[in-house]
Amino acid sequence: MIEGIGLWLAELGVWAYVVAPLVMTVVAVLPIPAEAPAMANGVMFGPVMGSLITWIGALAGAWISYEIARSWGRPVAERMVGRVGLEKVDRIAEDAGWWGLIVLRLIPMVAFTALNWGSGLCVVPRGRFLWTTALGIAPGVILFTSTGVGLGALYRRSPTVTVGLVLAVVSAMMLWVYRRRRRMAEG
Repeated sequence: MIEGIGLWLAELGVWAYVVAPLVMTVVAVLPIPAEAPAMANGVMFGPVMGSLITWIGALAGAWISYEIARSWGRPVAERMVGRVGLEKVDRIAEDAGWWGLIVLRLIPMVAFTALNWGSGLCVVPRGRFLWTTALGIAPGVILFTSTGVGLGALYRRSPTVTVGLVLAVVSAMMLWVYRRRRRMAEG
């Protein structure tokens, strides 16, 4: 399947540089797994350009989701979970701060799309959402796009980058847990 997407992009010629980020944008807005298009970007464009295309498309889609939820989603969410329930979620999002957003971005089990829409529904400031998304999705984008090229090839080319990505994810998660526990102990 991934090779098929890569071949389809190759047939588009120069237009592939327009279509590939648009595909990633659509995938980021809808609850569709982004791994296959990211890997196809790696096959078609290589690990560096493919990662950049994937990152730009994913960031654009995340921002669109956030803005739609921020503009029109809150009244719908209030009807579904109630104002009190939504205010509780707002407090949790505020307490977690930017560290919470970064860590959630680094945890593969947290749905990318749900976090985008949820951030727009909550009191997460736009600037915080954008920079934490841009930073937090980078390791996954590089990993999935490079998997299209071959994760083994990435490790052989740059074991330092591969190990560094893993260490960054683990360190951020540990720091977030530490800060969360400290806050709970103080408050």
